[in-house]
Amino acid sequence: MAKYILIVAMFLMSQGVQAKTSTIQRILFELGFMEDPSVQICPENTRIDLQASEEQLWRSALRAQEGYDKCEAAVHLRSLIVSYPGGRYYKEAYRAYVQTFLEAQDFIMAMNEANQYIDDNKGYNDSEYIHLLLLRAVHGEIKQTWRDKGRQMEFVSLSLGAALTQTEDSPYLMNLQYRQFLDRYPSSTWKNEVLGMLNESRQMYGKNVLSEARLHIMKMDYPTAFQKYNVILKWGPVVEIFEEALYEMIQYHFQLSWILTNKNLLSDFKLNQFLKREFSATSTLEERQQLSTQTRQQALSYLEQMKKNLPQSQWTAKAIKLVEAYPIL
Repeated sequence: MAKYILIVAMFLMSQGVQAKTSTIQRILFELGFMEDPSVQICPENTRIDLQASEEQLWRSALRAQEGYDKCEAAVHLRSLIVSYPGGRYYKEAYRAYVQTFLEAQDFIMAMNEANQYIDDNKGYNDSEYIHLLLLRAVHGEIKQTWRDKGRQMEFVSLSLGAALTQTEDSPYLMNLQYRQFLDRYPSSTWKNEVLGMLNESRQMYGKNVLSEARLHIMKMDYPTAFQKYNVILKWGPVVEIFEEALYEMIQYHFQLSWILTNKNLLSDFKLNQFLKREFSATSTLEERQQLSTQTRQQALSYLEQMKKNLPQSQWTAKAIKLVEAYPIL
């Protein structure tokens, strides 16, 4: 059956049956015979039509959109924006222009054009919807890059404001974070949608950070691992892996309290820095026991918080058993 559909579809497409092409392409995509037909990478420097009137450009853009030719629609919309910046269709055209790239799943161009609009309209109150489209583009890029985890996490970091490149000196990158939109438009109609995107990014980022923390534990780099765990703990139970991360934080503090009794490990620079002790200082048994006790107390402190706030959690029950698993040396 699938083979028959493929043959018929290819025949109709070869005959130029334009009106049915989008439906056929969608069937082929869903059957796995072709890439998503809605994906179009439009040229960055679209041509500008300086001859057509504002009304003609607007109507041409609408016709192109109806015919599923998103890049052609972008040409007319871009021409309208450039030629008639104060015209009756300007704002609506700009929104449609960014939306065109979103629908084509050309998310980078959508981000670039939305950022440009926000930058050009500083101080005005009509950038909210464009900013929403920008965040939808960020969310779309995160979804689209699932095969490339490195790139995906790069955009997840940008969406959360966790990227080192995001500073006040880079306003375009600052616009990519969900929190900035929520702070800028606290009563937005689209608040729940943005909160949903924010939550998805947090879940993805949390899982990635947890994996990184475990890798550092395997290398016995406890200071860096604890920094990673703290990222998750800072967000609290809104992150699905919060309880698991808190359990591991307790476990590895107990584990470290045992490790600290070994004087050779106090020659580790990062560990000394974490413990706030002089790297060149001579280690005594008394000092090691004191450091071990302090670290154990930290684990017990985390455990008390867990028992108080998560009394029914399976991870709390497991954490309680760690007290016996790691007795005082």
